[in-house]
Amino acid sequence: WVQQNHDRLAQKAGFPQAKLNEIHGAWGDMKNQVKMMDDTLRRDLLEWLVQWSHHADFCVALGTSLCGMTSDLVPQSCADRFPDSGQGLAIVGLQRTQYDNVASLRIWGLCDDVMARLCRELKVPCPDRRMEQCGAEWVSR
Repeated sequence: WVQQNHDRLAQKAGFPQAKLNEIHGAWGDMKNQVKMMDDTLRRDLLEWLVQWSHHADFCVALGTSLCGMTSDLVPQSCADRFPDSGQGLAIVGLQRTQYDNVASLRIWGLCDDVMARLCRELKVPCPDRRMEQCGAEWVSR
């Protein structure tokens, strides 16, 4: 998971920190402070991002404007590598992006609504009580 926002919602949702690349930093994290647009990114996180950009077959971009930040490297690479194949890039959100015309799938909608429908279709509990507990534990720290 590449997180370009600073809100820590992934952790609150129960996503494991070890699998999360907060490439642009996070509020309240002294080891990975929020970066300004012209700041240098952490080398280890950038290398991780570049590795993903070379190996990912599919990227789902949720609720992002994909406005040219470094984290756009993964969706851009997937879209470039798999044009018109059904693989590549799926974008979910309300804002237009510069990648809308190269995405394999473009869904215009609220992320919460789209993900709830996807969970229903896949028969995945939504919300997942285990993840709610993980998120509650993270928030209480």
